[in-house]
This record gives sequence, C-alpha cells and structure tokens, in this order.
Amino acid sequence: MNRVSDVLVVGAGPIGLETAAVLSAEGHDVQVVDAGPLGATISRTFPPHTRFFTSPERLALFGLAIAPLAQEKLTGEEYLAYLRQYVATHELKVDTFTEVVAGTVGPVRLVGLTASGLHRTYEARTLVLATGGTDRPRRLGVPGEDLPHVRSHLGDPHRYAGRRVLIVGGRNSAVESALRCYRVGAQVHLCHRRAAVHERVKFWLRPEVQSLLDEGAIVGHLPREVVEITREHVVLSGGERLEVDDIVLQIGYEQDGELFDMFGVPRAGGRGAPVIDPVTMRVSDDVYVVGTATAGTQDRFEIFIENSHDHPQRVAAALAGRPAPSPRRARPIPEV
Repeated sequence: MNRVSDVLVVGAGPIGLETAAVLSAEGHDVQVVDAGPLGATISRTFPPHTRFFTSPERLALFGLAIAPLAQEKLTGEEYLAYLRQYVATHELKVDTFTEVVAGTVGPVRLVGLTASGLHRTYEARTLVLATGGTDRPRRLGVPGEDLPHVRSHLGDPHRYAGRRVLIVGGRNSAVESALRCYRVGAQVHLCHRRAAVHERVKFWLRPEVQSLLDEGAIVGHLPREVVEITREHVVLSGGERLEVDDIVLQIGYEQDGELFDMFGVPRAGGRGAPVIDPVTMRVSDDVYVVGTATAGTQDRFEIFIENSHDHPQRVAAALAGRPAPSPRRARPIPEV
C-alpha cells in the first residue's frame, strides 16, 4: 500500500502537526506519520494531570486558538484533546503507530511498519523531520536496572496504592510522580543526587513537595544516588538499603538520532543536534528539521513548543522560494 504526497512529515507532535497545517494551507499535499499516537511525548512522559508551565495561548498552533474553560494552564490530557481537534479541524492526513523502518532521500521514499505488521511505502518530494528529543528514557547504568519492578513511566498512580515506591529524580516529572503516588496512599521515597529538588520545579509544586519532605510524609534521600537494584532492595550511595516494591526512574530522556542517520542528516556537538540552516530549517534540498528535534538531547530545555512556532513558516517560505519570515519578537517565559 503506497502513500504519495508532496511533503512527508515524520512526527505527529504539536510542531509536526502545525507544519502539516501550514503547508496544507499553502496548497501542498501533506502526509504525517508517527511511530506512536498523536502527541506521543506528552502521552508517554507526562504523569497524569500534569499542567504545562506554559500559558495556553503559547501552546496554540496555526489556525486554531485554545480557549480553556477555567482560564488556567492546560493539563497534558487537555492538550492531547486539542491536538485531536486540530487534526480534525485542518483535515490532516495522519498515520499513527507506523514506525519508519527504512528510507532514502532524493526523492523521498520510506517504509513504515504499522502496528498490525503491515509494510506501507511513502513517497514525497520533501521530508520534514519533527521527531522531538525525548525518544528514550535515560538510564542509571547500575546493576538491576532492567528488573521488572523498575519503570521509566509512572502510568496510572492507582497501581501504587499501598505500595512502597522509590522515585528517582529531582525535576518536574519526579516531583509530579512523587505527589501523585503520595496522594493515592503509597509510601513514597524520593532519591535525588542533589541536596534539594531542582530550583526550576514548577512554582506551585516545589513548596508542596518540600513541605512533605520536611514532614517526612515523603521520605527524602538527598543527596543520594542509586548504585544497585536487586529484587529485595535498592542500594544507595553511602550504603543505605531500602526495601521497596516499585522503582520509578524520572531522570529525563534522550533523543534517538537513528532517523537522522537514515536520511543523512549530520549531527554535531554533545547533544547530537542536527546541523541545519536556522533560517530555512533546511538540511538539504529534500530534508528539513523542525521543533524540539532541532536541539538534540536537551539537559536544560531551551527549545520548546512555544518558541518553535516559526519553524513551519520557515519551511513554507523555503519551499515557496520566498524570504524567510522575520523572527517573531520572543515573548518572555517567566516560569523558566
């Protein structure tokens, strides 16, 4: 089964979908493909009911405003609903749960493997990679990390009710996970390599988790690091041993550069960021990269949804042969 289009966008996250909508509005026939669902990074990495740092208007995509009923920051679930609405409103062609397993450029041709095992061929003149930067969880690199009670995604907090849970990490996801587990009745331990949770934890969460740590309601192991995991216990630096039922690693994510390598996109620097023309987002005549994928693996996030909205417009200008739009005046992001 073949899919033939003018432009093929790999990645059905916010900027991939926005790119498809912008290019469709300019008359291009656009196909989107993703190895997971719409907004996979949000659905996979956000603990339930997590709210964005960012205000709704900064998350809104081309051609569709966000009008939250409560006029508050959106949860991940609310933004996923917005993405579904966005696809329907712009009548975008999106194939989800289709993993790119082979591909070439000049012209663009790739093979996708669907969830049912079907191989599907895609052909296009232009390829846009909007694959994000959180493809796989970081690893601790300690013995026992692959045991079955060790997870990198929190999932439904209800599963931890009445259980002893160790959350590893000190940033937003770790704090969110610790609070979610505490509220369903888990006995929560929080291990972080620094003496306190990170100063950039959301301002409405940091005092709450700090209070619970001070009370001992959440047991803090700071600064400590996990040095070994067994079926019976976890060994922390300094020799402390904890008996826990579940371990949830919330230590961040890395970008997988396999698709960049597949399509000949050069990468540079410690982040492995793709080498692109920042004016046009172009790698070559056939290939562009947009969104958070342009930053490689980010330790301190600098490229977000909200400061990538001009990427689709830059690709559109390049394809039309007109000058790239002037950068929009950056709006300050006070939360970060």
